[in-house]
Amino acid sequence: MALSGWTILIISDLFMTHELFRSALESHLGGTQGVNYKAIDTLWPDDPLKDVEEVHEGVGDVDTMIREVRDVDIIVTDYGVVTKRMIDSAPKLRLIAVARGGPVSVNVKVAEERGIKVVNLPGRNSRAVAEFTLGLIFAQMKKISECHSDMKRGIWRGDFYRFERAPRELSGQIVGLIGFGSVGQLLTPMLQCLGMNVLAFDPYVPSNTFNTMGVHKVDLDTILKQSDVISLHARVTRDNVAMIGENQLRMMKRSAYFINTARGALVDYPAVYRALKEGWIAGAALDIYDVEPIGLNHPLVDLNNITLTPHIAGSSAETAIRSADTIAREVARFINGSFSLRTN
Repeated sequence: MALSGWTILIISDLFMTHELFRSALESHLGGTQGVNYKAIDTLWPDDPLKDVEEVHEGVGDVDTMIREVRDVDIIVTDYGVVTKRMIDSAPKLRLIAVARGGPVSVNVKVAEERGIKVVNLPGRNSRAVAEFTLGLIFAQMKKISECHSDMKRGIWRGDFYRFERAPRELSGQIVGLIGFGSVGQLLTPMLQCLGMNVLAFDPYVPSNTFNTMGVHKVDLDTILKQSDVISLHARVTRDNVAMIGENQLRMMKRSAYFINTARGALVDYPAVYRALKEGWIAGAALDIYDVEPIGLNHPLVDLNNITLTPHIAGSSAETAIRSADTIAREVARFINGSFSLRTN
């Protein structure tokens, strides 16, 4: 492997730390000899993600980064931004390695016009999201969140032993998955182990995938009308923004629960509020929102039939370790001339 002369800039954060990146890179590159490492540390998640210049959901001061990129061959980043100004200031740059699922904080178009490769890690946190989704289903269907909140206010919810208020068992319930990619496919056997029946809607997944996993492939209206739990796992496209709105929520059973660990843009949140407030559905569990972060003045906070979490479904220590190792492996392949482009 021809390591001599490579300069790698690591843009780390408090999840994908500099130590994680550096250790993984050294492991796959065989140490530090011949490789010059530079580092910029950012403070996500303590600093919230935001739009920076022309890129989205990122973090970092562009002017600071520009001062560091002039002699850099490879940028390794998680949520650190890579903007047009940065790319224009990096004449030697050949690879941008992004350790997150989608490179939305990178100006991919400008990079590709310059002949710079961009690699990212689709599905990097799918298992974490699947497990978290299962937790939200438990929390909402078994009234765990509501009881916890009331207990901390001194309210003993013994009334949940009344027949008309008793939680439902998960076994035998129908779960409808909207989106059947990596998260939905990892979640499915977890649900089936509990005795739940799984329906799924995803026009981009081959029919044999559903059949192999014992999942009924149905249309969206069937999901909405028949499911006891609806869990959203679709990617955002121009065609599905606000795909869950008033019409869809009114199609659901009044006893149904709605779960979103996917994307805020897929959901009309004012409609979700009305659905919960007016009893169109029984409850919801949300990890992601149309505008983040939400505060105490957000109308959803006042409802008691909802579980709210702060966009952490994809967080796990294993995700960080696995992502650092995989992105370092891609950097090594690039340097070694056997690069496999993993873009999303």
